[in-house]
Amino acid sequence: MFSALHKSRQLYLITLERVGDYMDLLRVEMKIREHNLALRIAGFAVAGLFALLATIFLGIAIIVSFWSSEYRALAAWFVVLLYGAIAGVSLNMCLKHFRSPSLATTLRTEFQRDIDVIKEAL
Repeated sequence: MFSALHKSRQLYLITLERVGDYMDLLRVEMKIREHNLALRIAGFAVAGLFALLATIFLGIAIIVSFWSSEYRALAAWFVVLLYGAIAGVSLNMCLKHFRSPSLATTLRTEFQRDIDVIKEAL
């Protein structure tokens, strides 16, 4: 009985000691995520701006190429469909490929390590 009480007190002390470490780890993880998110947003903004400009000039070039023919209206509608398709594909890629991992992954790993240490202590 005294052995169980002694072990529970040790577990309590280990847990109490590690709470500060968990909070520090959470703060560091949040700062890293904030920095990575800022870089990602800046990169996407610049890429999006230049992709938009390139797409606009591509549309203008297609319409100008067919300006003196009877296919001018068809070329203009093709450009509209092209812009819609590019927007749809871009939206699909954003929703499919750019999911962030869980924020608590690192904390969960540390919790699991501590649980393993506690299990070994018992």
